[in-house]
Amino acid sequence: MLTVLLLFLGLGTAAQPIPCAEQDEGPPTLIVEVVDPVWIPLPDSEVTVKPAKGGSSKSTHADDNGNARFWVQTGATYTIEVKSQGFNKKTVKHIFIAKPKPASPTARVQVKMEPSGPFTYNK
Repeated sequence: MLTVLLLFLGLGTAAQPIPCAEQDEGPPTLIVEVVDPVWIPLPDSEVTVKPAKGGSSKSTHADDNGNARFWVQTGATYTIEVKSQGFNKKTVKHIFIAKPKPASPTARVQVKMEPSGPFTYNK
């Protein structure tokens, strides 16, 4: 079973999206961590974040720790798509990024991938 662990910043909704900071102006507004079924990070996974109401998507590759960093607008809903070699593509919809709090400015989403293809296990 695919498991997605979501941790959102703040509660409630915002009427209008709040512009995001540029990469050199502060911490990312969203980090997507990509892991395998036993929680090992999957580096170099391709992660794409798309606004639910249209607009341009942003893509990047996960670093050595499986983290992909994004500077996106807060107060908006997104779809996250993850691709990693040897794993099924995973799409997570309806991810709301709330307005950040000073003590915790970054929302985090963890995506647990499932291997593709037939496998045999030693018993």
